[in-house]
Amino acid sequence: MKVTYARSDTLDLFLALHRELVGRCSWEVCLLPRPVEPAVAAFRDGLRGWRADGVPIPPAALAAPDGPAATDEATRTVLAAMDAARPRLAPAIAAFADRRALAEADLDQRLCLPRVGGALAAAMGVTGETLELPVHLVPFAPYPPSVGLILDGSRVAGTYLDFRRYVGATLADATLTQLGWALLRSEHGPGHLLGRLRALLPGTGPYQRQLRLLLTKTVVELTAGHLVRTTDPEHRPCVEVLGTAWRFPRLYDLVRRHWTPYLDGHRDREAALAAIATEAAAYSPRWYTENIDGASLAADFYLLEWLAAQGDAPAAERLARWAPQLSADFAGQLDLVIGTELGHYECARPDALAPDLAGFLARVNLGDSRVAWWRTRRDLGEIPALDLAVGAFAGPGVEYGGEAWAPIAAMLRRYAAGELPARVFIDQCFTLQHNNGCLFDKYFEAEHLLPVLEAQAAGDLATLARHASAEVRRRWQRHRYRIERGYSPQWLGADRAVDLPPPDRPRTGRLALGAPPPGSLGCGSAEEAERLAASPADATTPVRDRIWQFRRPWPAVPRRYAAATAVLHTGLGDVRLDLWPTVVPHTVDNFVALASGSRTWRDPVTGARRDDPFYDGVEFHRRVPGFVIEAGDRSGTGQGGPGYRIPDEVQAGAVFDRPFLVAMANNGRDSAGSRFFVTLAAARHLDGGFVPFGAVVDEGSRAVVTAIAGASGPVRLLRVTIDATPA
Repeated sequence: MKVTYARSDTLDLFLALHRELVGRCSWEVCLLPRPVEPAVAAFRDGLRGWRADGVPIPPAALAAPDGPAATDEATRTVLAAMDAARPRLAPAIAAFADRRALAEADLDQRLCLPRVGGALAAAMGVTGETLELPVHLVPFAPYPPSVGLILDGSRVAGTYLDFRRYVGATLADATLTQLGWALLRSEHGPGHLLGRLRALLPGTGPYQRQLRLLLTKTVVELTAGHLVRTTDPEHRPCVEVLGTAWRFPRLYDLVRRHWTPYLDGHRDREAALAAIATEAAAYSPRWYTENIDGASLAADFYLLEWLAAQGDAPAAERLARWAPQLSADFAGQLDLVIGTELGHYECARPDALAPDLAGFLARVNLGDSRVAWWRTRRDLGEIPALDLAVGAFAGPGVEYGGEAWAPIAAMLRRYAAGELPARVFIDQCFTLQHNNGCLFDKYFEAEHLLPVLEAQAAGDLATLARHASAEVRRRWQRHRYRIERGYSPQWLGADRAVDLPPPDRPRTGRLALGAPPPGSLGCGSAEEAERLAASPADATTPVRDRIWQFRRPWPAVPRRYAAATAVLHTGLGDVRLDLWPTVVPHTVDNFVALASGSRTWRDPVTGARRDDPFYDGVEFHRRVPGFVIEAGDRSGTGQGGPGYRIPDEVQAGAVFDRPFLVAMANNGRDSAGSRFFVTLAAARHLDGGFVPFGAVVDEGSRAVVTAIAGASGPVRLLRVTIDATPA
């Protein structure tokens, strides 16, 4: 097995453009000014054409010396978009040339393929073939996952990895993971991992196929992380820190218990796979592939607390055994998500921050923040690191939703310091979820979590019981039976009669999140175990899409206007805007407040809080004749804002079908703040991604806008005059 380092300017450019338009988070560094020009936006159309033709993305031809041949319309569209973006993207890519060379040298030392290559091939069940994999370390790749295979038909022609995001041992882990997948595509002998899983877990149903795919993914990632730890014991495997272990905890727990002994040399590979398959076959595949139901965990916790308060000694004992494990699981999950959220401050200006905070954010954003946060916390200590995290969220992080995460980090700090008992910490986690809705939405099914927490606040035990695990639900029913059998049915009413439920099933000795079998305490499901047993229906049941619950906090209730206009006083003349307060009230209120100085903002250059008119003196930092003019960034870079963000108010019928529309600029979903632009032509590629909130209607103003776009020197927005009629 051999790794060779390959470089392709065409592939670098393609991946960077793909990141900008399709796979970049709104808080990451922008390489292209937004909104992008029509010639660049056509890249999306080219990708759609490739997908319709079944072309793998990225196609292997991109890594060829001469690049792909423009023999079809989709490829011509993609190549033209890349040429249009090249002047902006090529210098940004070239700036990372030295870091790429260092990353290749570091990876050479860490991979240790002569030592671990044979073990990786054996784990994948691949023998008798020498694999030489070209590896492209690239500075910009779409996220997630910032890595991928380059396919030529079914043949693996190489792989790419974003060395900005994957650093050190994490890069070695990701590379071995890609090598594992490449091995699985290179040979299909009798011991092949995919073949053995198909034989041990047969079935063609959607859930059955999904189970085998996720089992393979977990085995490959667990193996890669284990092999890196043999040379770097301090490494935290990607399977844990990048999310697989948290997204599919039941499956991860199953694989870890049986596969790790094989990796440690204490168990035969075939025996490990057979044990995984035997245990997995006992339940429906959806038990392993669907997310933990956070509503069930909350119902179990609060119902057991209530029963314990009523004197139910077995319930109190069960809660006492479960709470420490549940609190530790919650702390681990919150710690990981805090690391994720700290990655939002990649663009924070260090010169506007205190030195210790600036240094902390620089360390946390060295590579993937989830990994760097763990390393930083380990080096600084839990309490100092969490103190800095609180400061980051409460300071520069306000722009990225830090007002929600500052109290969460503060709570985790108190728990780490031993100031919060396990049960109090669990209750505070659920309380904060109820208040801002962002703790458990990433790794739990949260569709019913809010109604359960509201039922807890209202003392609605019946709703809690419906969402609780079968074991806790039966315990609550027995408690009702013991209470109610002592009262006259005439008092209770016939509909209140309670039958004695069946006795408890035997208890499980282990109460780790994801490990309890169906129906038991903390299993994360309200279903009875019998309904989750393997059945013929597994072959036909379609995979249920996860219902994501994102509760985006809106700003305070906007000031509403019946009508509003604004006059932009510029160095080339006045521009009158008709605003649309009845269509997009939050957006118009934000623009009016910034223009009039009635909303506090943070200076992007100095970091100081100010409450004077924001737009006075700003430059039109972007002027593209025939497309847009843009202003509203006091830093003049096209990346700055007012120190906060507002949610989108995209309207289904709002389209950029004519020139001289006014809209808020953004870096992605819910990232608008102060920057606004005026179109000079129809721009339908902007539909759905930006928020029009007004228009330039008179001919004199339109002439000034056109003159600003074509001016040879800087043009400033001197001030803005607002005329608004309250609703």
